[in-house]
Amino acid sequence: GGALESSLAYVPPDTPFAVAIDTDVEGDQYQALDDVLGRFPNGDALGRMLQDQIEQGADGVSYEDDVRPLLGNPFVVSATDPASFVDESEDDDFVAAIQVADTDALDGLIEKTEAREDGEVAGATVYEDEGTVFAVEDDMVVFGGTRELLEAALERADGDDHLDVDTFERSLEGLPEPALARIYVDIQSLLEQEPGAEAVRQVPWIAALRTLGMTASAADDAVEVEFNLRTDGEELSDEDLPLAAGDEAPQLVRIPGEVGFGLRDPSQVIAFFESTFQTLDPQGFGEYETGKRAISQRFDIDVDEDLFGQLTGDLSLSAAVNGAFGARAEVGNPEAFADTVERVAQALPQLGGGLGITDIARRGDLFEARLEDGGRFVFGVVGDVFVAGSDPARARAMASEQPEDVSGASGSLV
Repeated sequence: GGALESSLAYVPPDTPFAVAIDTDVEGDQYQALDDVLGRFPNGDALGRMLQDQIEQGADGVSYEDDVRPLLGNPFVVSATDPASFVDESEDDDFVAAIQVADTDALDGLIEKTEAREDGEVAGATVYEDEGTVFAVEDDMVVFGGTRELLEAALERADGDDHLDVDTFERSLEGLPEPALARIYVDIQSLLEQEPGAEAVRQVPWIAALRTLGMTASAADDAVEVEFNLRTDGEELSDEDLPLAAGDEAPQLVRIPGEVGFGLRDPSQVIAFFESTFQTLDPQGFGEYETGKRAISQRFDIDVDEDLFGQLTGDLSLSAAVNGAFGARAEVGNPEAFADTVERVAQALPQLGGGLGITDIARRGDLFEARLEDGGRFVFGVVGDVFVAGSDPARARAMASEQPEDVSGASGSLV
C-alpha cells in the first residue's frame, strides 16, 4: 500500500486516536504555513528552533543533510491503549511510524547517532538510543513508548489486526487534503474506558457517535481547523441531535476585530440538554423540573413555552478579546416575549443566587443585572429582538445591527 497505509499497519485497531503529520517540507502546505508565520515578527524563529533542537540532539547531525532527506511521507503517531489515553498515567503508551524517502540517508543517520542494535523482531532490526527504542525494516522506521509496545507494533504489522486506511480516511471524509495534520479519534473506544459509560450511552446521539476526524491545513493567510463528527445515524431522529439539523446557516452580526457566533434554533440545544440531563441524572432533573413548576406558579411564567419555546430563530453573539460581548436572538412573538422578560427580571433577584445575581435595575428598555463580584450585564427586548450585553451600548448596538450571511457557511452553527 501507500505510505499512510504502511504506517497505519503498526497502529492498534481500537486506538483512541491516530494523527498523520505531513512531513513534505517542500510541499504547498509548508509553503503556505511559511507565508502565515512570515506575517509575524520573528515568524521564522519556530523553524530555526526546531532545526537547532534536532542538531543539538546528536553530535555531527545536520538537519539539511541527515534529516530532511528522510521526510516527505506522513508521520503517524497513535496511542496504543484507550485506557492510557484517558487516565492520568505518565507512561508513554504510543507507537509512531514513518516510511522514509531515502534509506541511505537513514543508514547514515543511525550511524551518526551511534544507536545500538538490540535484536530483531518480525524481520525488523531493533535499536536503542539513550532510552529511545525504535526499529527499522526496509524503508519503515517505527518508534514505541516501551520495548514491549514496539515489539507488539512490529508483530501487528505482519497481520491484519490493525487500523486500516479505509477506516482512517472515512473519518476524514469531506475534510481538506492535503493538510498539515489529519487526526482520527475513535469516540466509542474512549467512552468504554470511562466510568459510567453505560449510562452515557443511554443518550441516543452519544450512543451513535463513531469517529471524530480533524484536519489542520494552511491556506492563503490562515491555518484552518475543520472537523467531522460522524454518527451511525440509522436510529437517530432530528430531535435526538444536539444542534438543529439541516444545511441552512444562521445569520450573524459581524463586528470588526471580534469573534462572532451564529446558532440556528437555540431551542434545539436546550431540548437536547434537558433530555440528556434527564437520562444521566433523573433525580437532579426531577429537582430541575420542580424548580420550573415553582417559577410558573409564583411568577406566572411557563418556562418551556414562554421562554425556551420562543427561541426558535437565529442567535448571534459577538465577543471582544477584553471580555465585552453582545448578543441578539430572534423570538417567535416579540411582544409576548417582552412581557416574559419583564417577569423574569422581577424573579431573578430571588432565583439568581446560584448565578451570583444580587439586584436587577431598570435602564429604559433594558434591565441591568448586578453580580456579587461587582460585574454586571444587561438584557431586554429592543424592537423585535431579545438582546443582552456587557453594557447597554453593546446590547442596543446588537439590536440595530443587521445580521449577515457568512459566505460558504453550512449548518446550524457558524
